[in-house]
Amino acid sequence: MLTGSCLCGEISYQVTMESNVDAIIFCHCQRCRKWSGTAFNSAIVIKASEFQFLSGQDTIKKFSINGVNRHFCGQCGSNLFTSRDNNKEFYRLRAGTIDTPVDPKQRIHIYADAKANWDTICDGGTKFSENIK
Repeated sequence: MLTGSCLCGEISYQVTMESNVDAIIFCHCQRCRKWSGTAFNSAIVIKASEFQFLSGQDTIKKFSINGVNRHFCGQCGSNLFTSRDNNKEFYRLRAGTIDTPVDPKQRIHIYADAKANWDTICDGGTKFSENIK
């Protein structure tokens, strides 16, 4: 099981997973850079059915564009997860909000060709020029 929270602590959640985190995904697209305010966002893919708010669900705000819904804390602004209109079964949970230690088996970089010109991908993870399923 994973637990996590936002920066101010208003929102807390748990994810009941049957196994450890398979992969951490680093997205280098321009929208994710703007959303995160840094070179990329870091996320793990989870089943929506395994995600549960423990507190603060009423504080959640959502920003949607092109079928991607970005869920964040309305108090502190912490990015929590994204959901997609065309795939409601999964969320992309922001790894920085996870309080439980994780040991991903893989490190995957998507939209690597769109990375910021001042960034260097240097961890040896698998790189894709586009998104993955």
